[in-house]
Amino acid sequence: MPMNERQIKSQMKVGAGLAIFGVMCPFFWLSLFSGNSSTETWVYGAHSCIFIAIGLVFLGKGWYDLDRMRDISGIQKAE
Repeated sequence: MPMNERQIKSQMKVGAGLAIFGVMCPFFWLSLFSGNSSTETWVYGAHSCIFIAIGLVFLGKGWYDLDRMRDISGIQKAE
């Protein structure tokens, strides 16, 4: 079942939101600036990187699907 443009853009928004949440993760930044143990900071940093990676995968897949859908339907890109 093909997805329409609205669903693809919604998927891209979710991906961007996850990536932004990973960058702005309060646990990581609080741990980094409060001087907690390095192990705890690394755990929060790894967790943030996982969120960023998952968000970028959703965003990239949505971008690819949108481009592919537009190629199939013959919609020209704005120049």
